[in-house]
Order: sequence, then C-alpha cells, then structure tokens
Amino acid sequence: MSHTVLLAGATGVVGSAVLDRLVAAGHRVRTLSRDPARAESLRARGAWEVRAADATRAEELTGVADGCDVVVSCLGGNVGMGFAERRSYRAVDTVGNRNLLGAATSAGVGRFVYTAVHVQPGYAHTRYIRAHEEFIDELRATQLTSTVVRPTGIFTAFAPFVGMARRGVVSIIGDGRSRSNPVHHEDVADAIVPVLADGPADVPIGGPDVLTRREMAELAFRAVGRAPRVWGVPAFIPRMGSLFLRLLHPRLSELIQFATCVFTSDCVAPTQGKRRLEDYFAKLAGVLP
Repeated sequence: MSHTVLLAGATGVVGSAVLDRLVAAGHRVRTLSRDPARAESLRARGAWEVRAADATRAEELTGVADGCDVVVSCLGGNVGMGFAERRSYRAVDTVGNRNLLGAATSAGVGRFVYTAVHVQPGYAHTRYIRAHEEFIDELRATQLTSTVVRPTGIFTAFAPFVGMARRGVVSIIGDGRSRSNPVHHEDVADAIVPVLADGPADVPIGGPDVLTRREMAELAFRAVGRAPRVWGVPAFIPRMGSLFLRLLHPRLSELIQFATCVFTSDCVAPTQGKRRLEDYFAKLAGVLP
C-alpha cells in the first residue's frame, strides 16, 4: 500500500537512506529539512515535495503535514564535535519534534515513526538521552499510533577513529572495556520502512558484532594498516570539561557528558543490522570500494 509520508531530517545520514527506500517502494514523500540548499537536492532523488524550515520554530511548520498519512522523524541534533551549534539537545530535539508532532496532530496524521536511541542504565540520565525521552513521553500521550526505532551508536559516529588511526593514536574515553554493537545507518533505514504502517512501540537495533571500545579502535588501525596505539582518557577529565562548558557552550557540554557515559557503559541492542563496522572502516580507508 502506498502512503504519503512527511520525512523530517531527510538530509541526515539516516533520513537520506530512508528517503531512497520510500521512493523505491512507491511512496509519495514530502521532505522537511533546515538547510534549503541541501534540501533542494532531494527533489532529484525522487522527493514529491521539498520543504525547508526550522522545526524549532512552530510557525514555520504550518501545513507541513497536510495530506500525509505518516510522519517519519529522523530530526535531531548530531553528535559531531562541532562548535557552531550552541543550542541544547532539548532546544533542538525535544522542541523540534514537539512542533512536528503538533503539525501532525493538526493535520490529522494517524501515525508517527521516530528515530531515537537505544537506552541502557549507564547513560540514561544524560541530557542528550533525556531530550529524546521527553519527546517520546509526549508522543505516547497522543492518539497517534507510533513506533520508536532505537539504534545503538551509528557507524558515522565512529568515523573519526580512522583519521586518528592514520595519525597514529586513537583516543577513547575510559579503559575501553565497555561493549557495544554499533549499526550502519542503512540498516537503521531498513528497520524504519517496515514499521511505516504498523509496528511495535519500540524497535531496538544493533549491528552484528558486539565489540569493546578498544576493539573498535583496533579495527580502525587494521583498516589503515598500522599497529594499534590506543590511548584511554580517564573519564574524570571529560566529565570536568562537560561541567566547565555547561554555561559557555550547552551543546558541547551535553555531547561530552553523553560521550563519557556511553563510552564507559555497555550499549548492546538486539542484532538486526547486517553491515559490519570493520567493512565500514575499510571503505573509509579506501581498502574496500
């Protein structure tokens, strides 16, 4: 059955992969992205309609969900170590998705699919996670049916390991013994499309390999053909940095808090993904096509 879908965050790595799958399946897709230049490129890839708007401004979303059956949100602040965005994750993730939910409710949309994070106790308290979970509570209080897709760390978050390995040292937080099974963004997209019309409340998704943080770093060295040198940064150092930056740069403070907690905690979800981190690193290093 064909649907008319509002896809938010369509220029991100997950959203972009979701767009390709929705178009290939014959769905009509209206995209929503903040950057007009990047958004326009989606038209050539089969988007039925392209909208450029800042979801954190509710007035810019008027009518954005009109005529849609389903909203798929991959909208959210990234986890890259950049300095340009100073707003907290709550100001972007919670507020942006809340506004999107309001537009969906006003338009009579019946279903909402949201991409969040797989949560385990060691990092559940972080401001990054709370920003997602606050919105999920609001989503589940509505009359819309919904599914929350919960990936572990996406491979792109570990891409800097390859560059560090080329330079000779990969830095990780903690002793490197905590475990995770990160997942490729294409596998996350593969998990989103089947729940477009119906699905469980939560879909946790991890990749096929459960690795320690140190083993992930060693895979990056293998990809670039260098002997591994992994430096474990004591967790108290980034914790202090996060506290220091809390008023000066809220986004960076929250990112450091999350990274510190998730790097020193297990984050393992049921295996749904098929693509391997080792192959992803090899492609980044130019070893695989």
